[in-house]
Amino acid sequence: MNIFYTAAAAMTLMAALSSSTGAAENGIIKVNIQKNIQGINVSVTARADTVLIKNIDVNRGKCPLLTKGTLTYQGKRLEGWVAQGATFTPTTMHFADGLTWHFGHTYLQPPPGVVCDFLEARVFTDKGNFTISE
Repeated sequence: MNIFYTAAAAMTLMAALSSSTGAAENGIIKVNIQKNIQGINVSVTARADTVLIKNIDVNRGKCPLLTKGTLTYQGKRLEGWVAQGATFTPTTMHFADGLTWHFGHTYLQPPPGVVCDFLEARVFTDKGNFTISE
């Protein structure tokens, strides 16, 4: 019985830490936002034959783009999502192509204590700009 309660508590915690914020779409792209403990995932699916994603920003650039990388913390080498040196690379997408970009502050990077609480994401394309907000 105790194992059941522990498993139920763990599942409840995971659901709270990983929640889908929402999705929106137009004739060019579909954007899905998902918040999790590591930050914010912005998934874009092309609805047009060809669309160039020029840039994406979250909270008007206050949540940096993250990339997979390693960092050293208290003498230990850790792998995960890091913000240092990440730049957005424009990407051409074709109908039904889907990609996900990761944004946020990691716990170990400056400024300390900053958490990206999703308010808005903007997707800049060659066919116009698209904004999704909470």
